[in-house]
Amino acid sequence: MIGMDLYALRGIQYLFSPGRNGNPLFYYLFWGVSLLMLLALILTGSRFQQLRDPSQFFGIMLIMGIFLMIYVPKLLFNATQLLGDLSLLISGLFRYDGAILKKWILIPGLILGLLTFIGFGMGMARGRTNVKVFRETIKIEKLPDSFDGLKIVQLSDIHLAGFYKQSAYIRKVVAMVNELEPDLICFTGDMVHNFSEELDPFIDILRDLSAPLGKVAVLGNHDYGAYFSWNSKEEEAANLYRVKAQIRASGFDLLLNEHRTISVNGDSLTLLGVENWGKPPFPQMGDLSKAMSDINPEHIKILLSHDPSHWDLQVKEKEDIDLTLSGHTHGMQFGFEIGKFRWSPSQWTYKHWAGLYGENGQQLYVNRGLGYTGFPGRVGIRPEITLLTLQSV
Repeated sequence: MIGMDLYALRGIQYLFSPGRNGNPLFYYLFWGVSLLMLLALILTGSRFQQLRDPSQFFGIMLIMGIFLMIYVPKLLFNATQLLGDLSLLISGLFRYDGAILKKWILIPGLILGLLTFIGFGMGMARGRTNVKVFRETIKIEKLPDSFDGLKIVQLSDIHLAGFYKQSAYIRKVVAMVNELEPDLICFTGDMVHNFSEELDPFIDILRDLSAPLGKVAVLGNHDYGAYFSWNSKEEEAANLYRVKAQIRASGFDLLLNEHRTISVNGDSLTLLGVENWGKPPFPQMGDLSKAMSDINPEHIKILLSHDPSHWDLQVKEKEDIDLTLSGHTHGMQFGFEIGKFRWSPSQWTYKHWAGLYGENGQQLYVNRGLGYTGFPGRVGIRPEITLLTLQSV
């Protein structure tokens, strides 16, 4: 941080030439903000692994958000400054005025940094609750007539600690879902960030979610409480037990490597749900073979699995599953979605990170999530409610 600050300050001085006689208020402000940020990060880092009170979660994430809002722009500015410094080195070889070129390089870097600063600020102030309904038609061969037009709402990754004192957002989500009049509601993991008590203020709110064919859910990696320093394995297991109980108390049928048969007018389809299965270091608790035991092979099959890498590694071209619903990635809460163009750093880690994918008659939908982790906001990747409409081919 100190190195980044020194280099950024050097670039600002080069652009505006305050020199040693510059406004001292600027220097007090610059280094004062940096010192406060450093102290806040030290305090946060020393407490986060032992912090169980969900009412303090937003404050911790806010510190992380402010850090990113300040230092990502500095990183971008410093990257352009490095290009400018390289131009100065090269100018000696080719005999041109590298100082002027460096200034012309630094100006776009400064503008990019300011825009990023504003973007991160707006992402925290508005982006994290600017929820959007994404609609997709899922075409499935041999879909029974009774399920043609079936509406499934998918929710994922609420991370309720982030809204512990902001229940209005969850009420808004519930109202939006009910307005869609879904036949079935599927939740694909990460109801909480770590702790069962995160659910306490929201059980009655989530119970209001309504669908005639029911509400089903699976666990995500955060639901196991693996990101906290527990005093004992027994304490960790007790928390997981209560997380499961709280999800059920919210009106969801929690599928733990299980399946359910849904029947309408004599036609049936099978819903499968597995515990979290992800690439290491994420837990691999999911047992797909167990979930598929004794199912009717003729049924259309829909799988709920939190991590989309499960589809790529254990489902696609290996199992007869028509549609998989996943979440987990959040679209990294940062990116661009303009028309059909989509980009996010998430794609560097996940081949399938948001939206609908299909190969050889099998389909995967990855929900962008409703909550946040790491950064208390969203820039370009909006929180998502998914409306999937099944259609026969």
